[in-house]
Amino acid sequence: MNLIKQIKGQAAMTDSLFFLTIIVALCVLLFNFSATYGERTDFAINNLYFKEYTNSSLKAIFYTDIPLNFTKDINSLETDYLITALKSDFLPDRKIGDSDINSLSNGNIRDLSKYNLFYTIKSLMYPLPNYDYLYYIQEIDTTNFIYFMLKINEVNDNKIISRYYLCEPLSINPIRALVQNANKIYSSSTPLVFKFKENSGQNEVRTVSNLTIWPSTNSINDEIITNTKIENSVNLKCKEYIEGP
Repeated sequence: MNLIKQIKGQAAMTDSLFFLTIIVALCVLLFNFSATYGERTDFAINNLYFKEYTNSSLKAIFYTDIPLNFTKDINSLETDYLITALKSDFLPDRKIGDSDINSLSNGNIRDLSKYNLFYTIKSLMYPLPNYDYLYYIQEIDTTNFIYFMLKINEVNDNKIISRYYLCEPLSINPIRALVQNANKIYSSSTPLVFKFKENSGQNEVRTVSNLTIWPSTNSINDEIITNTKIENSVNLKCKEYIEGP
């Protein structure tokens, strides 16, 4: 009888230890879940917010009204969607604007659609001053970039200086190299079809429009942006755009 009671006591003690171990493990898991719930919720909300911001920005870019009187008078009575102006501009010569892809002339009315696109993007991103971003329109079949805009924040003497560039990359490689050091990247894309004149008729080119944003960082390599001595495959070939008087 004593042996049976001793065995039962050992079994009860073992069951109690197993039960206690399970309870402790559950308590640790619940504590860890509760302690990180706020961080995970904040991360999810931020991801949703910035993803939705890039999606909405792409919609706003092309559905913004711009003047059609070939001036920069925003009070013009004749307006149309920006995407219409861009497609009309692209039709005769298969490019946006009259100037080179990585330049923009303030006084050239033939750069009007390019001018409006530049400042539309700039104004849409104004609420996020601590974020860098790039926007481009790229031909899918040829990997040719029709338009490429880049904004980078620099910190000098505890002051944030925003620099804007127009670029002419020859591939997607320098773009990957540019953002690889960013902590978080939020990006949205949408397909577009542009028409252009070819011989006696018209042809179509499929493109993708992309907006990518990320928190400003000091780890951006300046050589990737402007240094033309680097091989074209890893160079964006950018020129800084400075507003005129």
